[in-house]
Amino acid sequence: NANLFNKKVKGSEIYKSENGGKNWVKINDEVLKGVFFTYGYYFSMIRIDPNNPDVIYFAGVPLIKSIDGGKSFTRLDTSRVHVDHHALWINPNDSDHLILGNDGGLYISYDGGLKWIHMNNMPVGQFYTVSVDMEKPYNVYGGLQDNGVYRGSSKSKLHRSSFWKRIIYGDGMYVAVDPRNSDIVFTGYQFGNYYKCTVSKNKFDKVTPKHKIGDPPLRFNWRTPLVMSTHNSDVLYCGANILYRSMDQGENWEPISKDVTTNKQPQGNVPYSTISAVSESPLKFGLIWVGTDDGNIQLSKDGGNSWKLVSKRLPQNRWISSISASPHDKRTAYISMNGYRSDEFKIYLFKTTDYGKTWTSIKGNLPEAVVNVVLPDPVNKDLVYAGTDDGAYVSLNKGVNWQRISGVPNVATYDMVVHPRDNELVIGTHGRSIYVMNVKPLQALEGSKRDTAIIAFKTKDVRHHNNWGEKTYFYSKTNETVVKFIYYIGNKNNSKEVTVTINDKDDNEVRKLVSSNELGFHRLKWNLQTNEDIENPEFLSKGTYKIKFSNGDKSSETEFKIK
Repeated sequence: NANLFNKKVKGSEIYKSENGGKNWVKINDEVLKGVFFTYGYYFSMIRIDPNNPDVIYFAGVPLIKSIDGGKSFTRLDTSRVHVDHHALWINPNDSDHLILGNDGGLYISYDGGLKWIHMNNMPVGQFYTVSVDMEKPYNVYGGLQDNGVYRGSSKSKLHRSSFWKRIIYGDGMYVAVDPRNSDIVFTGYQFGNYYKCTVSKNKFDKVTPKHKIGDPPLRFNWRTPLVMSTHNSDVLYCGANILYRSMDQGENWEPISKDVTTNKQPQGNVPYSTISAVSESPLKFGLIWVGTDDGNIQLSKDGGNSWKLVSKRLPQNRWISSISASPHDKRTAYISMNGYRSDEFKIYLFKTTDYGKTWTSIKGNLPEAVVNVVLPDPVNKDLVYAGTDDGAYVSLNKGVNWQRISGVPNVATYDMVVHPRDNELVIGTHGRSIYVMNVKPLQALEGSKRDTAIIAFKTKDVRHHNNWGEKTYFYSKTNETVVKFIYYIGNKNNSKEVTVTINDKDDNEVRKLVSSNELGFHRLKWNLQTNEDIENPEFLSKGTYKIKFSNGDKSSETEFKIK
């Protein structure tokens, strides 16, 4: 942080060319201080009013504007507008109409930037990481670009921000929650600044590893990995350019590797040759995979006593964006790499089944977009998830083929975790916040089950109301409930449709429905009406009901209750 933010910055300069870039003239008389507070690459956006070339917008930490060709400037974002600006649109038909994008979201002005409307009705959180605890219902944790680390219920309701609580400030990074006591959270901000947080007491004890006196200073990635062992919650791993392990929740640290990077020197103005990914096998304590931002993957099978470089047969000098040790086989791991920092946007997605001796590409039919995270499912060994800069994807056959996860926007997906108890996939996106998905139906499709004619899944029970079919007022909608039944078709079984039969506890048929038998998952919605009379509807009463889905001569049953 000191190297990044405490540098002496001369200030910004603006140059103008009137001959297509052959010659340039500096237009600002005085140095423009306070637009950047660090290196110029951090921001730098100029927009010219399409209707007046003397009106210039200059975006950095603040947003400033000149109406005299850059001789003087005024600040526009002083009225409750977030800083750190990255996008500005000027209406070509109305110069006073502006749309601004920054680290706080989306803003609109109709008076040239004097006043702004914050369009705060969209989930636009920029999450680096996601994690979960073991509460009921469980909480979701996420590290946010520029806005710290937040915790919120997995059952959060739209527009109820009270569900969410900030734990720590800064650029929020990795989060590790003690599964025995969710009041203890290990998290922090950029460049490896990590803390043991006692949330209820607002207590923070720094736990970042330190180098020994006389040794070279450690290099920490902007997004330094901090990982809690699944075998013992007292054990933490933290990656600098050396991997450190703590056996006592961060009180003491010991290095368990030498420098695992290529140690490229000289260093630039942010740390490079750092650890960017760490994964310990859920099947064996001390079986550790480490990836670096300069392309190395190192493996230790003995808790860090010895290490082996296993990435020689992979593309070189690429950023290792994620490593996931398989929960089904000790020899297997999944890795994603990317090269977008060198303007390369290819997919690098690989799997090894022999401790890294050989690697196989599992990009399959994925579109060419940078992969940020890959995650094997903990239940179904054939099921794999991937997060790319173009959305989230799932594979039912170990990466041979991929399908987009519908409902998640086509934005950068940075992190994923499957809740170990509830089997829900939590997806963290960098720009459109967090999504939660029930993956129990996907987990049921291991191996040959993918070809099963029909599989019915358990649905949620509902509570009975006497006002079903009635209106509260003459202008109200008719009161009813909707039950959503999920079923899966693996083959059409020479049938044109699926029949759904509902029977009561005495096996009396109360309703028959018809649905699609196209391949894949289906959601059948039903309002629990037992007849088709719109004027005089009749509904199911309290009780337990069997639901039989039939695809030709094959069938699958489930049940649900009206309480």
